[in-house]
Amino acid sequence: MRTFSTRCHGLKFLLFGLTLGLMISNPVAAQQAAKTKTFVVIGTATVRGTNVSGARQKAISDSLVTAVALMTAELLQTDAVVENFSQLNELLFDQTSTYIQDYKVLTEASSGKAYRVVVQATVSGDNISKRLSAAGVLKSQKTLPRVLLLIAEQDLMQMSPGFWWDQQGPGFQSLAATAMSAQLQEAGFVIIETSTMRNRPLLNWETYDQPDLTDQQAVELGSRLQADVVILGTAIARLSTNVMGSEMKSFNGTVSGRVIRVDSTEPLLSFTRTATAVNEDDIIGSREALEDVGALAGRVLAEELTVVWQKQASRPAVVQMLIRGTSNLASYVKFRKKLNTISGVQGIRVKEIEPNEATLLVEYKGKAKDLAAALMLQNFETFGINIFEVTRGTIKIELIAG
Repeated sequence: MRTFSTRCHGLKFLLFGLTLGLMISNPVAAQQAAKTKTFVVIGTATVRGTNVSGARQKAISDSLVTAVALMTAELLQTDAVVENFSQLNELLFDQTSTYIQDYKVLTEASSGKAYRVVVQATVSGDNISKRLSAAGVLKSQKTLPRVLLLIAEQDLMQMSPGFWWDQQGPGFQSLAATAMSAQLQEAGFVIIETSTMRNRPLLNWETYDQPDLTDQQAVELGSRLQADVVILGTAIARLSTNVMGSEMKSFNGTVSGRVIRVDSTEPLLSFTRTATAVNEDDIIGSREALEDVGALAGRVLAEELTVVWQKQASRPAVVQMLIRGTSNLASYVKFRKKLNTISGVQGIRVKEIEPNEATLLVEYKGKAKDLAAALMLQNFETFGINIFEVTRGTIKIELIAG
């Protein structure tokens, strides 16, 4: 276990250390963070005259507000806390007794006019969640996927589509993708910034140097850039046949594509949207059409992808497991049996079998790194395992003779 050796100064650091220490020593609370958790916190109050009892009670109340605030911070993102602070103050911090299951004062001390208490408080995250949901504060705080946009785009001036993942680097920027990204971010999605991704080592960009990537290529790139889903598609601007007067022209922008889940290559959504812009200038008109259709598609995707992703949230992830050393059939069979008994494993499918090597698709309620850690705790008795690579959705293992 790691040790925390840095000497911290100040109340906030002490509070963090005490809370972290309790969370680490209480595995049940850590596993049920959204329901119930115990915090050790410090409360402070000023002694007015000789009223020490009143100061003590106020310090305890102060500590309970802190405990409720810590639980709230686990349920909401910082921006949401700031945005809804006035409402949170009324709903939660003025009614701490509703959310504190129990507490006890561990120690207390006075220094001049300051009276401080150290309190251990158990907070009901479930009660807080229900209250925030009923008030409409928690509805936007859903876990949403990290999105990689792969939109190839062609306006009226281009002879062929442009795309940011070509060999030349990230000079090209899709107007439709930029507008789409803004709408998705506003809805709470995390968009991967592609301009910084070109510096990633061990990525052969020549492999992806084409506007029309296959689903498999898109997923491979998404996995390498740590995306949960990729939006793969095209955006095109064309001159419409509609005209007004002698110079005003109409331009159609069309974006179409599909949303693919990275860990399973599963198609989640497909979409096609068209928007129209009117302008006298061909360049400006086609740009406006692309921006408009990107914003339109982004709004639709934000709504539909949120629904689809939340429906799949309870489903297990699919971890691809490459196993070498399978020519020792007895060890391989024993490994499969052990793997099937690990908590969270809900299904195993064979994807591919080659000489001395097999690829399995493991349905697992958790992340690949958690499954790898669980495998390391297993005792295989007659053989061992070497986990030589763990990525976002892949584990590579070698069976070692005992």
